[in-house]
Formats: sequence, C-alpha cells, structure tokens
Amino acid sequence: MLTILVGLSSAFSYATSDLLSQRVTRAARALTQVAWVLITGALIIVPIALLVDGLPAGGAQWRAAGAAALAGVAYFGAFLCLLRALHSGDLGLVSALNALQGAYAAVVFVFLGQRITPLLSVALVLCAAGAVLASIEGRARTAKGVPWAVASGLLFACVMVLYSYAHAISWLSQAAISRSVSALIAVPAALLTGGFALPRALRATSVGAGVLELCGLMCFTIALAMGPLTVAAITTTQFGTFAVILGVALLHERPRRHQWAGLACTLVGVTLLAVAV
Repeated sequence: MLTILVGLSSAFSYATSDLLSQRVTRAARALTQVAWVLITGALIIVPIALLVDGLPAGGAQWRAAGAAALAGVAYFGAFLCLLRALHSGDLGLVSALNALQGAYAAVVFVFLGQRITPLLSVALVLCAAGAVLASIEGRARTAKGVPWAVASGLLFACVMVLYSYAHAISWLSQAAISRSVSALIAVPAALLTGGFALPRALRATSVGAGVLELCGLMCFTIALAMGPLTVAAITTTQFGTFAVILGVALLHERPRRHQWAGLACTLVGVTLLAVAV
C-alpha cells in the first residue's frame, strides 16, 4: 500500500511540475524555464549526495558516474523538448506522448537481449496506436507540440538506458551527477540565447516546478527501493493520467474523440508495459 502511495505521489509531482512549467514557458522561453528547474534541483540534491555518498571511488563507480553524466546530457535535451512541446501543445496530450518513453526503452532492451513476451507485444502495439491517434490533428488545434513530445520521449528513453549502466553508484549519486551535468549545459545555453530573466510574478512558479520535478524523481526511486518493482513501475508511470485530468479540469483542454482514444491506448499501453518489463 505504501509503495502505491509513494508511486502515485511521484506521478502527481511530475504532472503538477509540468503544469507549472507550461505556465512559465508560455510567458517566457522554454530554455529559461529548463535552466531554472535544473538549477533548482541541482542546488538541492548535489549537497545532499556529497554529504551522504561522497565522491565515486574505484573504476566501477567512476564508469557508472560517466554513464550518469551522459544521462544528464540526454536529460537536458529531453526536458528542453518537453517544455517546447508544452509551450504550444496541450498538457494531457504532451504528457501522454512523453510517457511513451517506456515503450522506446523497452524496444532498446529487447535489442539488448530481453525476451519479448505476449504482454510486451500487446503493450507496444497499444502505445504505437495511441501515438498515431493522439497525433492526428484534424480540425482541432490540440495536436500542436506532438513532434517535440515524441522527441522528448525518445531522449528520456536514452536517459533510462544510460541509468541502467550506472548501478555501481546509488540512485542519489546518479541523480546528483546527472542533474549537475544538465545544469552545466543549461546555464551557458541560457546565457548565450537571452539569459535567465523571468517576470517577477513567475519566479516562484518556476522554482516550485523545479522542486516538484525533483520530488517526482525522489519518490520514483523510493518506490522502486520499497518494491515490489511492478507495483512501483505501474504507479509512477501514471503521470500521463494525472496530466490529462489536470489539463481538462484546470486548463479546459478539450481533445477530440479520436485523441481521447489515443490517450487511452497510450496510458493502458504504458501500464501494461510496466508489468511486461
């Protein structure tokens, strides 16, 4: 029961963070919000990781640190694409397509030797069908941001794969190293393209999004540590569901019928995928 609660807390934190980031991004720049969120997270988690774990020691840990650093590079690109998608796209649609990162990662793991089960096959088909249905715009304007959302999911899948090679260090060190590298990329990128300026009224919102994004990551890792793994995976991947609810309830988003069907296929597929892998 506690694993379910923590896992759903992770999903809700991610969805709420995306909601706040969307508000900031539409009033400023996506890259500016990326920098604020990543810097906020780094300032919180890096001192804690250094205090608890210290620096890596030995060849295995330094290799794991290298994998986490590469994950940080991919994370920067993934998060930037996500906020570019949220700048013009609906929260529910973008989050559902971003949740396909699990499907992309599953395909990579299959190529790396994981056996394909019938349940995994069904999950991948549902995810693919959901992406197609949700991406069809028709006469509506709700399909904006789809290419950025898909790119974000692909890059987040790369992050997941890279983290799988960083098991020699703790989750706390992985997150701290990854977040540090992401922030080190975001800072000069923001400075060279317009700086960090945000309207005063949005600064608290931006920092809040950064804190919630970090909370989502921490709850995710805690849920996995508590187990069982399948329960943790199923609950933490429901951020797409929360995002759809938040988008309809708070932002008055109105996807078309075929897009609702696509969202449903995607969310069911991601849930089955969590069980399958």
